[in-house]
Amino acid sequence: MKNQYTILTGSKNNAGDFLIKYRAKQLFKELRPDREIIDFNAWETFDSEKLKIVNESKALILLGGPSLQKFMRPNIYKMTDNLDDIKVPIISMGIGWKSISGNWEDTYDYPLSDESIELLKRINSSGYLSSVRDYHTLNSIRFKGFENFLMTGCPAYYDLDYIGSPFENPNIKKMAFSLGVSFIHSPSMEKLMKENILACKKHFEDKEFEVVFHHSLNTKKFLSTHGASSTHSQKHNEFAKWLEDNNIKYVDISGSAENLMNYYQNIDLHIGYRVHAHIFMNSISKFSILISEDGRAKGAKEVIGGIVLDGFTKFKNDFFTKVLNRLLSNYDKFESNKNLTKEIISNIEYERKIDFVRIKNSRNQIDNNFEVMKQFMVQLP
Repeated sequence: MKNQYTILTGSKNNAGDFLIKYRAKQLFKELRPDREIIDFNAWETFDSEKLKIVNESKALILLGGPSLQKFMRPNIYKMTDNLDDIKVPIISMGIGWKSISGNWEDTYDYPLSDESIELLKRINSSGYLSSVRDYHTLNSIRFKGFENFLMTGCPAYYDLDYIGSPFENPNIKKMAFSLGVSFIHSPSMEKLMKENILACKKHFEDKEFEVVFHHSLNTKKFLSTHGASSTHSQKHNEFAKWLEDNNIKYVDISGSAENLMNYYQNIDLHIGYRVHAHIFMNSISKFSILISEDGRAKGAKEVIGGIVLDGFTKFKNDFFTKVLNRLLSNYDKFESNKNLTKEIISNIEYERKIDFVRIKNSRNQIDNNFEVMKQFMVQLP
């Protein structure tokens, strides 16, 4: 056995997924310098050579992203048909649930396939603590009877240069609005995002303002990635065309953690739907307002507090809705938050008035959660 961990990661095109991997490797370097890191794509099956490398490692670590899904295995983590082929401990690090509504009651009976339960049993019995990225995920797992998990937060929360550093009140010169993905299938969410963007641009008319795409606008490049959808690419490019028609600048930061970090470190205020834009801004003690379009954002609010606003008031997922959604391509399962645009501007002004108390609290909570992350990492084999 070698002094190494094999990690399974899911970064394909989305800048946020690359940030998770980048920050996790920084944590290993700082807290477990005694281990080399071998990185495999989570969606690829282990061939004999990969399996040999895994079984020579101290552990197989399933890293980050919204991977706790009904078909977590094999759709997210392909690995092997037989988990007994893996002879080393399997441990999770910063994994998260995937729920559109994101309601807490959804955690009580979270749907998981038999194969996914089998994987969680293996993780739970590894002899080591595993980690999840938010309390919604933790509760989902604990209600299935798995208790050997810690809520560490996503690895992306932790920039080691900023741990323990104070939040400095911003002088807003440049503002970025990150685009979500719910607009792809929801006309009401598309209308809402456009309304948000126009209002923010007007409010910051004397500031530099850009809309940020975390997925590639290059159709060929995007469709070359595993599991990519042509509808996803088409709708993003149509949105970019709308921005052009309205003389609004935009930027594509997809494809790497460096693209995300280099961009947002020069931003004074982030508003938008991308969870890892919000996580990154908070990790470097900067002002961010996250808009919730699913359970990931709602989970983030429980982890570090801060400002997370509801992008929708209701998500319909009953049997009747599912039937209509299959029959009618433009049937909308979302009811968007019609008060959101006013709420965004109100929160910006209020936070200034109270000397950015909520943002400072987020900084403190990241530092507190880092102690749990350290507890998790030092006990790894």
